[in-house]
Amino acid sequence: MTKKNILLALTFGAVLSILCSVFIISNLYNIPYEKFTGDPALIFKANPFIGVVSNIGILFWCCAACICLFSGLLLLSKDKDYSQFLIFSGFFSTILLLDDFFIIHDYGVFYIFPNDFSQKTILGLYALFAMWYLYKFQKIILTTNFFILGAAFFFLGLSVLIDVVFESKGIQYFIEDGFKFIGITGWTLYFTSTSYELLSTKVLIKC
Repeated sequence: MTKKNILLALTFGAVLSILCSVFIISNLYNIPYEKFTGDPALIFKANPFIGVVSNIGILFWCCAACICLFSGLLLLSKDKDYSQFLIFSGFFSTILLLDDFFIIHDYGVFYIFPNDFSQKTILGLYALFAMWYLYKFQKIILTTNFFILGAAFFFLGLSVLIDVVFESKGIQYFIEDGFKFIGITGWTLYFTSTSYELLSTKVLIKC
């Protein structure tokens, strides 16, 4: 079997696994199929623009994760240090993507984790991982346009701080999500530009 056929089999295998899991869970817990496969706005007869900024932010998370993982794999045979940096960055972006997509640190924590897990516990784990990540890759980060990454962490941190300290409603909610959106945008900009620069210098991509 060729590499292309293996990739094809893995891709459709993953898709079929998701659909089979949805089918099984739906029947086990008596949850209508459309609750899993349908669009939330249609299911709840809501305005289709509800959550539009959040959805765009999730798309940015996805872009950052895909670009980092793809670039990291391309660099694997050229520079293992930079490759490892981008691959870990891709996994970090994926974790933040899943958290935002499933609202894990807010409501998802009650559905996924045991009762002794709290929002602050989840956020604390993210903070520890972020500190480890910055420490591990500090030398590489300092060779890049790290001001953009620093700004991203700053605004994401402000969003978390407002979320923890203030009640999420009204103008506080707007400011919190506004800072988060700015942080996500900066995060994606940093890893997009950094990946491009590394690929251009290490893999000699000609534009």
